[in-house]
Parts: sequence; structure tokens; C-alpha cells
Amino acid sequence: MINVTRGEKPTSLDNPAIQSYLDKVASYNSLEDDDRKIAKQPKSNISYRNFDVLEAFARDFHSKCYLTEQKFENPWAMDIEHFKSKAFGQFPELKYEWANLYPCTHDANMAKPRNEPNGSYLDPCDPNEDVEEEIIYTLMSNGESYFDAKDSQNIKAKNTSALLDKIHNGDDFDSKKKTATLRFYINKKADEVKELIMSWQYNKLKGNVTEEKHLERKIKNILSRKSDFTMLLRSLSCVKQYLPKEFLD
Repeated sequence: MINVTRGEKPTSLDNPAIQSYLDKVASYNSLEDDDRKIAKQPKSNISYRNFDVLEAFARDFHSKCYLTEQKFENPWAMDIEHFKSKAFGQFPELKYEWANLYPCTHDANMAKPRNEPNGSYLDPCDPNEDVEEEIIYTLMSNGESYFDAKDSQNIKAKNTSALLDKIHNGDDFDSKKKTATLRFYINKKADEVKELIMSWQYNKLKGNVTEEKHLERKIKNILSRKSDFTMLLRSLSCVKQYLPKEFLD
């Protein structure tokens, strides 16, 4: 996960019909428990999967799944995930809330539990929660990824680490098989980074300045926040040992 600065709210989420639905939700939620049992839950067929919302995901999240950091040519290929569940009994009033909408791969969306754990998760768009520093990312040579809370007392970081581990590695036979493709792509990118760094070091040592600069640009691009699997790739030992800090945006 990377820290994300969320931009301006898409105008499609200001639809008056949405506000009408939210007013009905507020009225429903204000009912006494017994009255709520017999009342009809408000329903809305208004879509939040609109062009300007998806374009905002491309702008703010660089067309990446906020959980796996897998990048797509455009965010139309991804699900829209609700950080807090939009289900009744949870947070239906946040169904159209811009701050609650996130781009997510379908598999990651399905793997994330519908019920939020006690203490919730780290929010990459919250400036008070640094997902790049509060989680320790570890990428193994076989493409397996591990996530640990830097502070064992930080319940949000622990919950987020457990969620990321489940999404990347699975937690039963079927999900471990299903997540193998994600691990394959991550491992492929890791091999590419390693080869680029080795080639960059060689050309730097030989004084091949032009090729050195070409490779430097490629390394900066592949490790950029705009690229796939940023934090996992930056956790590689060769990145930490051999690259100067200015290589990382």
C-alpha cells in the first residue's frame, strides 16, 4: 500500500437523487429498533461506478488497486470497494461517500471480509496514518509477500497486515491457489528490478554514462509510486543496499 492524496470529489456523487436516498437512510437509521424491524430499508439503483469516479481513481491512485498495488491500464477493469461496508447494519450512509470509495481488484475485493475487524484498518488516504511506515513489507525470492505491523500495539496496522497477507497469499487451499497469479506477477517484477540494478551497477563501474543514465531512469520508473507493487519492490535488499534515496520518489 502507498499513501494517497485524494483529490476533488467527482461531481456525479453530488446527484440530487443520491442525497434523497441518503435522507431516507438517515430517517431509517433514526427509527427505534422495533420500528426498524418492520420498516423497509431504503434502496438505491443509482450507480457510483461512473466515468468521473473512475477517472479520479486513475488520477489519485495511479490506476492501482489500493490493497495489492497491482496496476491496470485504466481503472475500468477494477471493482469499486467500500472501505467501510455499505450494508445496512453497518454504514449504508457511506455508499456514495467519495472518501469511502477505493479502486480494488475483484479478487482483493472478494477476499476482504465484509465485517470490519475491531479497530478497523489503516486508511491510505488518511494523512494521520502512514501505510508506508506503519507496515513492514517483505518480499521473498519466490514472490511470497509478508506484512507486519511496525508497532505491535497498533491494532489498525496489525489488522491491515493480516488483510494484506490474506489477499497476497491466501488462507486456505483454494485461496492459496487463486492468489498464485498475483505472486507470479510480483515475482516477475522483482526479477526485473534485480536485473536492472545489476546492469546499472555494471555500466556505472565501466563508466558507460549513457547506458547508466538510461538504466537509472528505468529503475526510477519501476520503483515509482505510480508503478506496480511499489512498497514490496522497495523492500528488496538490492534496492535498500545499492540505490541512493533520490531514486525513490
